[in-house]
Amino acid sequence: RRAGAVGAVLLAVAVLAALALHPASAARLPLTGAQITTGSAAPCSTAALAATTAGSGSSVTQVVLSGVPVACRGQVATIRLFAADGSALAGADTSTTLAAAATTTVTVPAYAPSRVAGVAVTVGTWGLPATWTASTGSVSGPVTPGPGTRFGTLTWSQVASSGTQACVSVPVTPSTGGAWRVDLHLAQRPFNGLTSGSGFVVSPWWAAVRSTTPVDGVVSVAPRAGYEQMGAGQTTTVQICHYDLPAPQHDPALTYTQTPGTPAGSADYACLPVTLAVSGTPQFYAGWRTDVDIAPLIAFFTSRGRTPDLRTLTVGGNYTVAAQGGTVYRVTPTAWDTWGVRDDTPRAFQVCLRP
Repeated sequence: RRAGAVGAVLLAVAVLAALALHPASAARLPLTGAQITTGSAAPCSTAALAATTAGSGSSVTQVVLSGVPVACRGQVATIRLFAADGSALAGADTSTTLAAAATTTVTVPAYAPSRVAGVAVTVGTWGLPATWTASTGSVSGPVTPGPGTRFGTLTWSQVASSGTQACVSVPVTPSTGGAWRVDLHLAQRPFNGLTSGSGFVVSPWWAAVRSTTPVDGVVSVAPRAGYEQMGAGQTTTVQICHYDLPAPQHDPALTYTQTPGTPAGSADYACLPVTLAVSGTPQFYAGWRTDVDIAPLIAFFTSRGRTPDLRTLTVGGNYTVAAQGGTVYRVTPTAWDTWGVRDDTPRAFQVCLRP
């Protein structure tokens, strides 16, 4: 009976250890019997650790843990980095002995800092809360080098004002010889939330999209089987194009500025000119929408003794207009010739009324 009780206690400790992990990854960081060498009745601390990338670049191999509580120092910790969808970024967890100081630098399998959404840390058999902070030196952007790959200067071309096509030429160099990899981040402009790697046109012919199914929103271009090897320092230029990208969407992270003009026309028909500009996307076209207050246009008619009929409200071109309440109407582009807006390319349209 005593043996059964001890077994039950050990099982409870293992279950609690799994539940104590970071919420986003608890189910993905199992502790097996072979991994558990000691047990404790409580975690060494409940204080949160801080974790960040050590160094900069598209592929790094270290993580810095800071704010390690005194009671946890010198103990064995297990670390796992995970992506936004909760999947692990490495095939195995990393174990390390925490330093006697408040900070420990841990060597882990190579990872792209731009793909890290969080970190799970266990000390002993207990999970500790940990906060991930992306390094300001991490490479970001729609196209980044994979592990062991260096880029030259990227050249973008055929960037359509509709936001639905783009090409990029990428000089790639394997750092130590061998295969290279180009990662395409589909959530970012100009890929506009593309959900598949299908449709990319890649040259030279011996390079291709590795898998059309994105992993954490990323698809990769790499050499075809049998063409993986390149000498260290050898460079080749890969061109990647897509001619049927999704329409760009309004991005609340950008700064949109609406400038209404002066209503013009006659007592029978008049229009309010509006210009919509954006700041924060100098290279790629973003989507947009804007809420226009037509009070000045209504006043134009009333000052001439006319009452405008709001049922006649139109915007010339490929747009929809939706009432937002009062005299405010939302204008949204609906086709390739009105979708895109960029820092150097504002959109102009007119809101028109009849009495």
